[in-house]
Amino acid sequence: MSRQMLPFFQTARPVFVKIGGFHAAGKVWKQGERFNWEFYGVPYDTIQILFLQDYLYHDPNLEEEVAKKVTIGDGLEELSIDELQTIVANINAKVKAKTKTTDEFFTKKCKESKIKDKQIGLIRRWRTSFGHLE
Repeated sequence: MSRQMLPFFQTARPVFVKIGGFHAAGKVWKQGERFNWEFYGVPYDTIQILFLQDYLYHDPNLEEEVAKKVTIGDGLEELSIDELQTIVANINAKVKAKTKTTDEFFTKKCKESKIKDKQIGLIRRWRTSFGHLE
């Protein structure tokens, strides 16, 4: 009787969506799209389960395309407005946990905008002023 090897999830390699219509991190993902689980704060255990259940997989061909993209600076320009707002939500959750009063939270939170360039500026300004809270 031979044992079947399970696919091995490697944290250092990017993972991609195997099945179109995959719902995660407040978004519907298309087949072959990169799922940047660390960016969205998805726990390792959850990714391991999704990988073993064939929702996610490693693809050497798609990994080459990801490796060709070199990000210079903070990489905010390359993100969509939804991804930028996810960053703001994560920042504000950390600020809320570290501030003692509501007034202090409203003073130190990162502001939101629907305009991509403005949101990038707001995140950068917040990081300059209150980056130690992140």
